[in-house]
Amino acid sequence: MALEGDLREFPLTDIIQLVDLSKKTGAVYIGGQRGVHRIEGKIYFRDGKISGADIANLPPLEAIYTCFTLESGHFRFSDAAEDTLEKPMITMSNEVIIMEGIMRQEAWAKTQDQEPLLDVVPRLIPNPATGSSEISLEAEEWRVLTMVNGKNTVRQIAQHSGLGETRTSEIVTRLLADGLIEKRATPPTEALLPEFEQIAASVFGNKAPLLLQEACLQAGLVDLSDASLEHVYGVIDYLERSAADGFGLEQARRMGADLRGYAHEILGER
Repeated sequence: MALEGDLREFPLTDIIQLVDLSKKTGAVYIGGQRGVHRIEGKIYFRDGKISGADIANLPPLEAIYTCFTLESGHFRFSDAAEDTLEKPMITMSNEVIIMEGIMRQEAWAKTQDQEPLLDVVPRLIPNPATGSSEISLEAEEWRVLTMVNGKNTVRQIAQHSGLGETRTSEIVTRLLADGLIEKRATPPTEALLPEFEQIAASVFGNKAPLLLQEACLQAGLVDLSDASLEHVYGVIDYLERSAADGFGLEQARRMGADLRGYAHEILGER
């Protein structure tokens, strides 16, 4: 089955419906852009039904919903043996997934229209002005609130909570509006670490944090919190060499380009 193209011309909803109609088994490889962040992975199908997903170390359902928020990108269907799952990770129907995905897409667009939040570091307000009213939060909102410590970015909270970036951004937006948390002013370099970990994880998986730490040490840094652009490029060079040794030159160059692009976006010509 030849299915490949641009997500702007052929959105994820259409892809899912086409694979469903054709009753195909395999995986759709997706690589897309959301702001300055690149997301790559694949969605698995069995007999046309979504059976799993492997994207950015997210739980399968959250991985699929994340794909609905991509602004642009490319997709390709493969029915090779290595692109099939023996045991399904997801049993929810395609229709329900599409409906929820569209709602996540709309919710994500709304939060980004207000202000991008993923790289914001929230902190608790010691004495919130709630007046005489009691604080009433849902279980998911309490889960996010307990992870607000003035160090974690919203992106990291989303990863640790398992709620996904869209739902976490919604909750953080509400907590900010309710005066329970506030945004902590952060130096630009603090935004590098979570994004570098995510980009590196697309190649190294769970080993990304450890390799990033080794790369910092090789570049003469304790971490990326006070790094010059020259030092950051040294970190990237180390990661790129490690990726080339283990995963091939093409994958290493793609990762390196993403890392350099994000570093330049954040640090400019420091």
